[in-house]
Amino acid sequence: MELLISILVIIIGILAFKYIVLRNEMREFSAYIDKALAGDLETTEFDEKELSKIKSKLIKFLYASQIKEAKINAEKNKTRDLIADISHQTKTPIANLSLYMSLLEEDPKDEYIEIIKYELEKLKFLIDTLVKSSRLETDIIGLQISPVNLKDVVKEVLEEFATILSEKNIRVILKDEDLIFDIDERWLKEAIHNLIDNAIKYSPNGSTITISVYKSYLNYNIDIENECQDVSEEALPKIFERFYRGKNSVSKDGLGLGLYIAREIIEKHGGNVKASLNENRIKLSVDFPL
Repeated sequence: MELLISILVIIIGILAFKYIVLRNEMREFSAYIDKALAGDLETTEFDEKELSKIKSKLIKFLYASQIKEAKINAEKNKTRDLIADISHQTKTPIANLSLYMSLLEEDPKDEYIEIIKYELEKLKFLIDTLVKSSRLETDIIGLQISPVNLKDVVKEVLEEFATILSEKNIRVILKDEDLIFDIDERWLKEAIHNLIDNAIKYSPNGSTITISVYKSYLNYNIDIENECQDVSEEALPKIFERFYRGKNSVSKDGLGLGLYIAREIIEKHGGNVKASLNENRIKLSVDFPL
């Protein structure tokens, strides 16, 4: 009888101990859930007990939910910013169109028609560019990757600028070599076009633009270097921001989107682009990993 009582006491003691342990774990688990729901996903070491396995699965689920929520909020912010950008950037050309339409009704003149045509083209270009930047930001586009010779892409882009280069008497020094790797030719051509367009736009008449296409130890590279006045070191990190226009851009056509779009395209290819200054020359350096 005494043996049976002893066994019962031991069993009751074990059950009581397990109950206390389980109660403490459940309290800890409940407190952890409260903290997690409040956004405090602390890193915790887990053992192999079943409760810890559940806890581990919960934290993975909460992390995934938090990331998903952050992505949704980011998309909402991008949409809001795009709407604000379109509203702000289209205000001036729409106002001009309204003004000259009124003037045209009162006094028909060919010059008013030409201005209206110009403002309509400007408005179309603005909306197309904004939509393009939005598609890049929100990953709506998918890159169509295939082996392409980067040297050929650069040469094709330069051909598009033959007239303006001649008009400004700008000489292009092209140092290139065959670089064949997987890219989306159409989109990367757009990026290179924007980079070269920027170099030509801010180069003085009679100056020189140097373009180098080469392979380094770790990357495929494109360097575009041109003379450029009134650019400071402080402004360099900003030139790839959307709608950024420097002090010397007041008299230049543009929206401040070209370099921004170029950067987005390059980064979607896994590459990087940066700007550097050497006295009165600015260099845009693009690199793609091998």
